[in-house]
Amino acid sequence: MSCATIEERPFSFSDWQSGGRPPEGWDCADAVRDGWTKADLDGFMRATVRPMPPPKPPTPPQGTEKPIDKPAPPSRLCAPVGSPMPVRDAEMAEFKRPKQDTVSRPIDVVGIPQPPLSEMQADGQLIRMVSAHHVVWGSEVEIAGILARELSDDRFGRVVRSEGAFWVFEGTQWSEIPEQRMRLMVHKFDGARVGDKGTPLKVQRRTVDGVLSELGTILGKPDFFEQVTVGINAANGVIIFDDAGNPSLRAHSPDDRFRFTIPADFVIHDDMEPPDGSYLHHLLSGAFRGDGDAHQKQQLVGEMLGAAALGLATRLPQPKAFVFLGESASNGKSTIARLLSCLLPVGSVSSIPPAAFGDERRIVNLAGKAANVADELSASAIAGEAFKAAVTGDPLEGRDLYRSAVTFRPRALHCFTTNTLPRFNGGLDRGLQRRLVVVRFNRSIPECEIIPDIAERIRRDELHLLLQFAVAGAQRLIRNKTYTIPASSKEALQSWLMLDPVNEWLAGQTVKGDQEPVGGWLATGKLYANFKAWALDEGHSERFLPPVNTFSQRLKASGVQISRRSNGSVAVGIKLAGLAW
Repeated sequence: MSCATIEERPFSFSDWQSGGRPPEGWDCADAVRDGWTKADLDGFMRATVRPMPPPKPPTPPQGTEKPIDKPAPPSRLCAPVGSPMPVRDAEMAEFKRPKQDTVSRPIDVVGIPQPPLSEMQADGQLIRMVSAHHVVWGSEVEIAGILARELSDDRFGRVVRSEGAFWVFEGTQWSEIPEQRMRLMVHKFDGARVGDKGTPLKVQRRTVDGVLSELGTILGKPDFFEQVTVGINAANGVIIFDDAGNPSLRAHSPDDRFRFTIPADFVIHDDMEPPDGSYLHHLLSGAFRGDGDAHQKQQLVGEMLGAAALGLATRLPQPKAFVFLGESASNGKSTIARLLSCLLPVGSVSSIPPAAFGDERRIVNLAGKAANVADELSASAIAGEAFKAAVTGDPLEGRDLYRSAVTFRPRALHCFTTNTLPRFNGGLDRGLQRRLVVVRFNRSIPECEIIPDIAERIRRDELHLLLQFAVAGAQRLIRNKTYTIPASSKEALQSWLMLDPVNEWLAGQTVKGDQEPVGGWLATGKLYANFKAWALDEGHSERFLPPVNTFSQRLKASGVQISRRSNGSVAVGIKLAGLAW
């Protein structure tokens, strides 16, 4: 290949990203000719062009006394939040001036400096920028104001405080800034000169806590992540859908407020189902082979992946929690549940069992997660209010150890695996019954069909296929506004509910009707006596029987109307089987 041929080849944005240098004389016009977008050029300029520092004032002759700056007028202390703090202009210019030893960093696809702010070393740029400061008052509010201005600088992207943490946009997503990094920034003010006397500032632990608290007040956006774009954040852009479920791809934007990026590129295809011969096809077809509703089960798995990636799990008209039930060995339920962790990046999937939903120190880890996958089921926990709130997206409150409480709206899709369905000793209301989907795994996969580490192979080699499978599921969800529920799932849920002795008694020992029976509607106390005698005779353990004071609530949860009469509470609409109307 001749040198002329090399010079004539277009110099693309990806060429520069990979470390290449543009030809001599290459300019913006050439970049447009070579296919660079506005975002590409903006990122290139941010990384390579630095502002020229202002000229230094002439050094006064020796013996000349340096004029003493007058302190800022007291009225400036009352400036509104976001206005400049009372720092001398000369000092502020020195503070804003880029350090001469700053090393330029490579940038990502949209021009945000890398490595990400959330992973910067303690002696990195963000820490160095506050290493030498002359402050006026030395208060926690003043230091917080200085940091707030620097963190709002275009060099570092916009920083906000939400859900108990500081966040920064890093090209494709918002990332949490580790607390250690934030505290180290405040450490750099230790020894800073305060006021005209230059008294060194002593930064102690309570100072750091106070500065970060005030910084959180200045940058606080409590509901920042509540209005997240409904879309899938892929590596090469954001996948959005129209009302008919048709996908399209557009550029990343901080206004989308995504907190994770799926590390795979998306290409629109007519058929996005897993192709024959792929690991993904082998797993899905093998797990449900022989089932009459195998295709529906495969579609449901794709819709679960799509709902989690979209952040749509709690926004559907009927949110669902999924229970993978496999009573035989090697049935594939855990591997298919692991597909959520294969598709979604590290940090976006939690593992909190329902029994821990009432623990505020555990439930706070659900904030910002796209999926929650666990293998521990407890009937009493599933019947709890915290479980219902997590599934439906109602506000939850939690706190990390030694931190203030945080209120957030969960967005995670919940998937639990189990070998046996637990009995309910608290019962389920009809609303929560509509939120549970049981997926049965009936087949024991033969040893000859098992591929070791198949989930890891899918994540490593077929992530693009998994993303397409999730997009296909998301299309169906958006079109239908609900999941594909296999016929066997409906039967499995009814069988599970019948493990509750109250439901079993109502189904077998009572009859519904509108006409009041001879002698009037039965008192709830008489019904309870009949229920308890029947349950013990059927071999139910007494510890699973509800006490008499909650029996009426269980009847109401099952759709029975309870009416107060002069002789006590009666159950309207049912009678014991065998009694005349």
